[in-house]
Amino acid sequence: MKLRHVIIYVYNSFNDPLFKGNLLLFLQHVGRQQPDLRLHLITYEQQDYALSEEQAARVRADLATYNIEWHPLQWHSGSFKLLKKAYDLLVGFLLVLKLRIGVGARSIGGLGTVAGSFAFMMAKVLGLRYYGYQYEPHSEFMLDCNVWPESSLAYRGLHYMERLSGMHADILSTGTVHMVRRMQEWGTPAKVYKLPSCIDENKIFFRPEGRTRIRAKYNIPAGKQVILYLGKFGGIYYDREIAVLFREFYRQNPDLFFLIVSPDAPAHIAGLMQAEGLPETSYTITRSPYEQVQDYISAADFGVVAVPSQPSQKFRSPIKVGEYLCCGLPYLVCAGVSEDDLVAEKYGVGVVVSGFTQAEAARVYPQVEQLLAADKEALRQKCRQAGIEYRGLSQYLPTVDTIFEQL
Repeated sequence: MKLRHVIIYVYNSFNDPLFKGNLLLFLQHVGRQQPDLRLHLITYEQQDYALSEEQAARVRADLATYNIEWHPLQWHSGSFKLLKKAYDLLVGFLLVLKLRIGVGARSIGGLGTVAGSFAFMMAKVLGLRYYGYQYEPHSEFMLDCNVWPESSLAYRGLHYMERLSGMHADILSTGTVHMVRRMQEWGTPAKVYKLPSCIDENKIFFRPEGRTRIRAKYNIPAGKQVILYLGKFGGIYYDREIAVLFREFYRQNPDLFFLIVSPDAPAHIAGLMQAEGLPETSYTITRSPYEQVQDYISAADFGVVAVPSQPSQKFRSPIKVGEYLCCGLPYLVCAGVSEDDLVAEKYGVGVVVSGFTQAEAARVYPQVEQLLAADKEALRQKCRQAGIEYRGLSQYLPTVDTIFEQL
């Protein structure tokens, strides 16, 4: 049997949920289903997701059972950021070159458009087929959210590379029908597939024991209604606006409790809540390993997605909504974000707002209250069914098989 060696280039840490709860699921699947495939996974390990030597050894052994060989590199940050990214690119290139010559790798795939741009350049220099996984206009996200100005080198450079890689890729997969249509309009010769951030519905589901554990940990009474925010603050997400939303919900119902699970600094988040006058007894701030996230979702009664309503956000595929739904949780989302707003209204499992303002929060709170008052068991079943149809892993495995058969 002739082996097909494929490089997977990820500019994230192995333990980063953006990879671990997303692309890794597909790699494990094709590693089982296509025995002639040998995957070479390159990650950049950050301190925030650091693994001990023992943990890393377990990861390596587990990946080997899926015919995946792991090549962890070190991620560099801090001052001289551009220079450090150039160094990361050089180290990655040398490793890809080694795999190209040593094992005869013939294809490379990149996660997202930052890693994807790096991988695309390597593919063109080394004569590899290029697959862009989760192809999205990240530069436009950063521009719309006022993180990068249009004149910045970061925006102009990534924007150029996104267009170039999209028009010269062999295969692209993207999270929404909106991006599929854009690529068709651009006339890319690449084969383009819709492949959103998916949830393994056999592993992500409502856990009553998790609900009990988390509520006991934070002294939340069994009957209290909990609003969950799971994710980051600022950047390409709302920041102060999340506190504005919570303040208005609290004004409408002072018995609500806000559960905030975020990797960001608790002091920053607490400052936002206090600036909006939310009592410290009305919320808690914590963080969670990815493996325990579904316990926090299970502990809540309603979830919030804090992606702003900007023109580029229809191209995003946040994994959060799939996790919420498969755990039986209804949610609030801004109009025009991914296809999450369409799903919320189609299945009756969410509330859509134009933005996180006091006026919008007041307008939609009766809808939130209606979902909070619904029969829990029936609502969970309804949400889970919507989640499986929208983001269930089983729905998209045939697409993944088709893509990797070509690499």
